[in-house]
Amino acid sequence: MDAATSLLLRLDSRASTPLHEQLFEGVRTRILSGALPPGLRLPSSRQLAVELDVARSTVLQALDALAAEGYVVARAGSSTRVAPELPIAPEDRARSAAPRVSRGPRLASSARALKSSPVGAPRLGAAPRAFRPGVPALDLFPTALWGRTVTRVHARASTGLLDGGDPAGHAPLREAIAAHVATSRGVRCVPEQVFVTAGTQQAFDEVLRLALDPGDAVWLEDPGYPGARRAVLAAGGRPVPVPVDAEGLDVGAGIARAARARVALVAPSHQYPLGVTLSLARRMALLQWAERTRAWILEDDYDSEFRHRGRPLTALQGLDEAGCVVYVGTFSKAMFPGLRLGFLVAPPPLVDAFAAARASTIAPASSLEQAALAVFLAEGHFGRHLRRMRVAYRERGEALLEALRADCSGALTPRPCDTGMQVSASLTSPLSDLRVRDEAARLGVEVAALSDYFLGRRRESGLVFGFGGVRPEAFRAGTRTLARALEAAR
Repeated sequence: MDAATSLLLRLDSRASTPLHEQLFEGVRTRILSGALPPGLRLPSSRQLAVELDVARSTVLQALDALAAEGYVVARAGSSTRVAPELPIAPEDRARSAAPRVSRGPRLASSARALKSSPVGAPRLGAAPRAFRPGVPALDLFPTALWGRTVTRVHARASTGLLDGGDPAGHAPLREAIAAHVATSRGVRCVPEQVFVTAGTQQAFDEVLRLALDPGDAVWLEDPGYPGARRAVLAAGGRPVPVPVDAEGLDVGAGIARAARARVALVAPSHQYPLGVTLSLARRMALLQWAERTRAWILEDDYDSEFRHRGRPLTALQGLDEAGCVVYVGTFSKAMFPGLRLGFLVAPPPLVDAFAAARASTIAPASSLEQAALAVFLAEGHFGRHLRRMRVAYRERGEALLEALRADCSGALTPRPCDTGMQVSASLTSPLSDLRVRDEAARLGVEVAALSDYFLGRRRESGLVFGFGGVRPEAFRAGTRTLARALEAAR
């Protein structure tokens, strides 16, 4: 084929992109568009250097890159030609010159459902503010003590820690967790049943991937934690909304909707977002159903250690005689979210399956942070922090309820707040909680809309408040602003 007498390219010496990169991209684009057809002989490097007013080394660098990626063929003692075969069909070359919008690869149905799942309230910047749910009292965390613990562990780190550690988790941390949950939550386990995770969401993913075949039904509390729904969809499961009332998950309704569900994902000690507790009668009914159908129960015990009065309620796992309950806990709520450390306790019949799943994976989290957390637990610092937080959260919860009564009593009816770091409230007038949420955000206050937590039919309109990360003196300013948002949403 005849030679191209000119490539009709222009280079910009003032641009930030190097000249050889501009030349490479210009020739590549013309080849893909069909302007330089396969087999065409290109001008010599000397001719191109003169035509483009650049050094010959610049041209040679661009041609070498084009040859390395298969766009041109250069042979010693011969001319450089456009490659005779390109990875784009001839009929597509002309079309590629025009801008086009690609829909990209096809998504799985579960991924499409995941993409459309609600993500909750918009966040107003990185720093927590009233009343963002899920944020602990970071202002009260003993940062200096934690820092000294981490420094000490790092200074004495063994080669085993530096090498990455056990895929199941750092052995001393597993021992410390087993001892802690036995005394504080009534969980019956040995260290071999404990598997360290990078937080609650990873624990959900791990459990569901072992439990589910594609399309298997999973009971989800309705309303409930949005991350649970996303985990089910990601694992290829079919979410089944099960209503929650004053006694917690309605087990009878779950059986009526999906009697052969593979998993029931519940927060029995402190349901999110309503804050109710699963009654003893329903706990026993749930365990009996799981034993009868050989289903899994995934117990999310995210913040029930923060019982404001009296001792924390015993975990559902402590009542399980059939080995159906996988208990999941996290340190992100008790300490700080950036820690990203949690754990699951596998029932004896499933320990081998979890160990096998972990055998081909890397450690779930930094071995050094795991080691620091093991020391923090073993030396009693974590227990003291929990006791201090129970008092603080009781005070902050009471301050929020008092502020809501003072400023929003005609519009909101809060539920009781006996545990944890958040409270929900029903809207007493026929307002859209989504609109109230957005009006509050416009005024600088974060609340979540209860509607966002429903998987099935939305049965109630309300708001969800986090009070863990808010100082008591800031509550009144937040509720006064919320009152303006409620008025604006009417």
